[in-house]
Amino acid sequence: MKIEEIAKTLCAAVGTSGDEAEPVRMALQMTELPGGTVDVLGNGFVTLGSQEAPHHILLEAHMDQIGLTVTSVEEHGFLHFAQCGGVDVRVLPGCPVRVYASGSAEPLTGVVGSTPPRKVSRDADKLPDMEDMTIDLGLPAQRVQALVCPGDRVVPVYQPKKLLGERITSAALDNRAGAASVVRAAQILSHANLGEWQVSFLFSTREEIGGQGAHTAAYTADAEQAICVDVGFAVQPDVKPEVSHPLGGGVMIGTAPILDRAMGRKLAKLAQQASISYKWDVMGGSTGTNSDEIAISRGGVRTALLSIPERSMHTPAEIVDLQDIEDTACLMAAYVCDVCGAQMPAAEQQKPEMQEIFSSSGTESADNPIWSGCLPTLCEARGISGDEEEVRDLILSHIRPYAEKIEITPLGSILAYKKGKNHARTRLMLSTHMDEAGLVVMAVTEEGLLKIDTVGDVDLSVLPGRRVTIGYGKDTVPGVVGLKPIHLLKKEERGKTIPLEDLYVDIGAKSREEARTVVTPGDMVTLDGGYEENGYSIKGRALSDRVGCALLIHMMQQEDWAYDTIFAFHVQAGSGMSGACTSAYLAQPQAAVVVDSTAAADVPGVEREYQVCRLGRGPVIPFMDHKTIYDKSYADAAFAEAQQAGIPCQWKEGTAGSTDAGVVHVSRGGVRTAAMQLACRYPHAPVSMISKDDYAAAEILLSRLAERIAGAE
Repeated sequence: MKIEEIAKTLCAAVGTSGDEAEPVRMALQMTELPGGTVDVLGNGFVTLGSQEAPHHILLEAHMDQIGLTVTSVEEHGFLHFAQCGGVDVRVLPGCPVRVYASGSAEPLTGVVGSTPPRKVSRDADKLPDMEDMTIDLGLPAQRVQALVCPGDRVVPVYQPKKLLGERITSAALDNRAGAASVVRAAQILSHANLGEWQVSFLFSTREEIGGQGAHTAAYTADAEQAICVDVGFAVQPDVKPEVSHPLGGGVMIGTAPILDRAMGRKLAKLAQQASISYKWDVMGGSTGTNSDEIAISRGGVRTALLSIPERSMHTPAEIVDLQDIEDTACLMAAYVCDVCGAQMPAAEQQKPEMQEIFSSSGTESADNPIWSGCLPTLCEARGISGDEEEVRDLILSHIRPYAEKIEITPLGSILAYKKGKNHARTRLMLSTHMDEAGLVVMAVTEEGLLKIDTVGDVDLSVLPGRRVTIGYGKDTVPGVVGLKPIHLLKKEERGKTIPLEDLYVDIGAKSREEARTVVTPGDMVTLDGGYEENGYSIKGRALSDRVGCALLIHMMQQEDWAYDTIFAFHVQAGSGMSGACTSAYLAQPQAAVVVDSTAAADVPGVEREYQVCRLGRGPVIPFMDHKTIYDKSYADAAFAEAQQAGIPCQWKEGTAGSTDAGVVHVSRGGVRTAAMQLACRYPHAPVSMISKDDYAAAEILLSRLAERIAGAE
């Protein structure tokens, strides 16, 4: 089994501290050795060689990953949480998560709430404390309270993914990368003649909360030597070279007071003989790894430490090089063979085939019913301002059969003319925008990292540790927004938003030259995010304003449409509203209804004055914003139609923000304009949220309002 498959399979198995049963089970099975056991703290053991052998060496890696634990469920259904291991608070805002709820057979998808700094009374660059953050499941409070209990575990939504070359990204690579190397060492050594030595492979638990698993397991193993494997700091911006090692640069061999110097020197000699690159990882005190616990077990254990270089440690987007994992496994196997006096097994003997590749609850599920028509595919499409071709083509595929005429404006907006049963008395345009906020590549550094800037209104607090995609269609490159490891932060850096100039996208490139073969400055970068409908809410990327596009598409697909209407899907709303400006000029409407989303800040930690609308209370009608005073009679008509239809409708209780109406209502000689918005939590983040009921009500209200306006003189 290839090292990539081992690493990905282990990473996909969810297991926070104290709950590592699944990854331990996988690791034991992937060794393909008989007799694996699990002890009272969940540690996994499997042994090679005779039980009567006089000598014993232990190879160890820990299995637990960084996560969260639910501490309480508040009255409105939001979850409070605490860290389970050393969570970096900077990666939490906007982070999609899965909650392993006691009352649910399947994990529940949620998002750690994020609110732009202007919505709260705190320093603009200061993140909220962890105890003030909440997880939003998009479910009614009673439902959440019935499903979730304090103590339930939470992990980020992630899926192990290959980057350029031999580099992969995933949560839990700390320390599934080390576990993968131990699995590979077991596969290699299964063909070795160990003589008077017994080798135990330990997959330990609870390292991230104190190393209790290694402490008790080392006592049980009673070995005379041990090699621990963990991750170390890879070279990346703001990390000093003396404490780091390049990705793909081989193994870091630890030296510290607690570690055995002779073992370290032998490992270095064997690395040289095997042409494995290495670097001394010098520590003046404790190592902060399980080697500290194992070395003091019983009367003492001679212990060495190997570390695999890793970028963005303790985030959902850790990065390692697969060759480093393989090199670490080969070096451990070489050491064992050396002390046993055995020959290193031939290469063809080192790759036993796996009989089973495990599935994981960490992967996406397609079991949920889709009730929102074309919205899922619209949210999956990528189209940042100025580069909306993929979204435009998708919209056109949905509306062509229903349009009398379609025009593509010079800037790329769509003007679709739909024939109604009657000629419109008022020339009406229903409009929305198809672009999304995102990032753009500004430059490529000498190290192959991408410097970025924002396109549109992106909240910087949601960027660290996020998965991204560069480009569109088939020519895409995966990447992650990297950041300095939490372990190396200065006190004044903790709990603060990372400035844009300190963020970068890591695609796994080793150099500027390699990166430039697939990426060019000016390429657009979109935030990755899944899509889910749970019967109460929609969670997905780019809901602002793909939800408006979906609504207009549904309107166009209605066969019994009352009046001739212009449907406009604008480009570049996030970069100056130029699409709406030119579209309105060309369409020459007398009246317009602009469909968009608006930020719902109805979440814990936001003062009531900033909660301008709420999920579940119907479409939102603004009376004014920063660019438009909306037509009062049209706004009143929206409420009248909602009342007649028996659907909820709410005023936007504030004037912040703006829509494309800002340029539509002043087009040519002026256009009577209204807006209908959907309350949206966490807009312009990787995962936004709207209410199912609001979505359904908006479709009804928009149809009725359009008929009322178009049919009036």
